[in-house]
Amino acid sequence: MKNVTIKQLRAFVAVAELGRFRLATEHIGVTQSAISVLIKELESQLGVMLFDRHTRMVGLTYAGEIFLPLARRAIEQVDNAINTMDDIASLRTGKVTIAAAIVLASSLLPDVIARFKKEHPLVKVSLLDLPENRIRDLVADGSVDIGVATSRPIEEKVREHHLFYDRFAVFFAKGHPFESGTQVRWIDMEGQDLVGFPPDSPIQKMVDRVLGENEISVNRLFAVNFSSTMLSLVDRGLGVCIAPENSHSLSASTLTEVRPLVEPQLDREVVTLTLRERTPSTPVRSFLDMLIASAAKQYPKVSKPALTVATARSAG
Repeated sequence: MKNVTIKQLRAFVAVAELGRFRLATEHIGVTQSAISVLIKELESQLGVMLFDRHTRMVGLTYAGEIFLPLARRAIEQVDNAINTMDDIASLRTGKVTIAAAIVLASSLLPDVIARFKKEHPLVKVSLLDLPENRIRDLVADGSVDIGVATSRPIEEKVREHHLFYDRFAVFFAKGHPFESGTQVRWIDMEGQDLVGFPPDSPIQKMVDRVLGENEISVNRLFAVNFSSTMLSLVDRGLGVCIAPENSHSLSASTLTEVRPLVEPQLDREVVTLTLRERTPSTPVRSFLDMLIASAAKQYPKVSKPALTVATARSAG
């Protein structure tokens, strides 16, 4: 295999275009002896003479004439590759693709995306708002750069980074008996009509575990993918729902009320998800840093809650 370097190609093109070794040395910033060595090494690697040497000028051989446009193209491609990497490193180009459940996609992420785009307007940012049970798979197969979701047991492919804790609460329509109190006990859910997520939802699994462990029976009326749909059904008096308290950010257009659930208090840990085997690009790393800093400022509580998703999973 030929071992041709970009430095040799630059020396060859400079001599071919300027016609003299002396002028070429000034153009690429090396000594005349160095440029002569580079040309000889190149000719040796290629197995052909590229120049006819004369007293004052040098001319291209037939092989040199064929090689010149190819060498120019190779140099251009290398320069383009280097410039592209430089643009990515300096955040003048690149992309960041994020997948998040609808609550986080509409509450935590918009401000972060807006600030990131203001600082790095040439970086493309894409946001997918999806049911939470799809997010990890998209991160694991490399379809998205970052996921924002509920923590769960350590997986081989996915790396987690803590963002904040979000406690569970019950949402209900105005006029419901729960409205008279400042909090609701889990046992008070007995016999309630429940609007929930599908059974394979990480959040619904957490809710079902606590209901089951405490032998609390509810009437399951609806199972929907999105918190916005769930809250709309609750707003129409079609039941109550149990969801992370942060879901309240979606209820501004409804008349739903919210109360924290206690005895026990249940919290989920919200994390970023990235592919363990992939080193984040500069734009992705920059966005992650901004997201983590924003979450720390917006949700300053860092102490471990009484009962988290992880601890509830291992209970019993």
